[in-house]
Parts: sequence; C-alpha cells; structure tokens
Amino acid sequence: MKKLVYLTFFMLFVIIMGACAKATPQPVDEMINPGDKIGDFLITTGEEGDVTYGWEQDECVHQNDKKINWCPTIVGTKVNVSLGVYDDTFKGKLDSLWSEQTYEMFIEDRPVNLQEFGYIDVSHPIVGKMRYWNVVVITTKPGEITVSAKGVVDGDPIEDTTTFSFSAP
Repeated sequence: MKKLVYLTFFMLFVIIMGACAKATPQPVDEMINPGDKIGDFLITTGEEGDVTYGWEQDECVHQNDKKINWCPTIVGTKVNVSLGVYDDTFKGKLDSLWSEQTYEMFIEDRPVNLQEFGYIDVSHPIVGKMRYWNVVVITTKPGEITVSAKGVVDGDPIEDTTTFSFSAP
C-alpha cells in the first residue's frame, strides 16, 4: 500500500512539474518571406500605383541626426518600407548602382529575405525612376511596426530605422 501512495505522489509531482515547464518558443530569427505575418501585419509585395512610398508620406517625422523616423499611416494602406535608389546624375547608372549596393533590412529585428521580394521601379515626380525592394506592409488593425535598414549605395553608407504607426481612419 505504501508503494502505491509513493507512486501516486511521484506521478502527481511529475505532472505538476510538467505543467510548470516553459513552452518552447517559436524561432524569431527566421528570414521574412512574402506572405509572412508579424502579429497583425502582413509582409507582402505590391504594384506601382497601389502602394505608398516614403516620399509620398508627408507626415513622417525625420530625425536625421539619429537616423530614426516615425511615420503615421492609416490602417489598410499598403506601404513600401524599403529605401529607394535613384541615379542623381541622370546618366543611366541606376542598374549599376542597384547591382553594386549592399542592403540589409530587418522588420521587428527579423531579417528580410530581399531576393524573394524582388525589386520594383517607380516614377518619382522629381528624380524620375527609382528602384525599391518590393517589401510592402499592410494591416487591418491599428498598431506599430519597426523597420531598420543598413548598407552602402554608391560608396555612401546608409542606415535608417522607421516606425510605421498604423491608426484607424
């Protein structure tokens, strides 16, 4: 009888300890690919005319000395969250500038698989053709998402962190 009581207490102890164990966290260092979600945010691609680019967001607050930006955005807006490249000499160097650049993007500190997103060329009203990584964020609920990037374009280092704050219309 004593053995049965000890066995019962031991099994109860094992069950309680198992219930207290931490759940295995999901890996957060996986690269982001088109169609992935981060919380309520869908990370996808877009088409010109259907997406808002940084130069179209007049209400963004830029703190160039700290390379930190904040952009208020309306829920449902498709926002391209990459930095654009253009040929400021207007001599057809966009392809070489693009191919020679180094660029890394992180959304909520997770690396983005830029090759899977590809790039998109868009027409800027002043500088003409610009090229962006085709990384678009959209959500149906209010919230914030932070995107950071670093790299080198035409020998110039770039570094940027932007928090996109989506609010109800």
